[in-house]
Amino acid sequence: MPTLSTLKFGEVTYKNTDVITFIRPIIGFNELSRYFVISRQESEPFKWLQCVDDPSICFVILDPKLIYADYVVDISVHDIRQLGGSALNSDYQVYGIVSVPKGHPELMSINLQGPVVINVKNLKAIQMVLNNPDYDIRYSLFKSKQMA
Repeated sequence: MPTLSTLKFGEVTYKNTDVITFIRPIIGFNELSRYFVISRQESEPFKWLQCVDDPSICFVILDPKLIYADYVVDISVHDIRQLGGSALNSDYQVYGIVSVPKGHPELMSINLQGPVVINVKNLKAIQMVLNNPDYDIRYSLFKSKQMA
């Protein structure tokens, strides 16, 4: 199994079969397409999206439904084709990228306008850009009345 020297976790071993390929990259990271998810029991429900192509890049991610119960991502036919999936919601895992301002974790927020959508069957992924005025780019995790 390959290993990756990361900033956050040191040496991390991963399986090539766990590598997610972004066919539509994360905005601002166009040259980086390969990632894997790191889950740690002590930090659940937060996870990390660790970049394989640049080990210094790692995003904190969270299932948006955990803090916004009515959160819905409508995956278009075009997106389904790009992801090589089906119309079944169970084929996809949706995450929001979490921003944690240095030294101010109380200002932590999640991007609800730009979810990461992963086809769990073939590990192809995209970052979508939603046009829903109810979803904020910086939705506060601590001001949420629905947060569990």
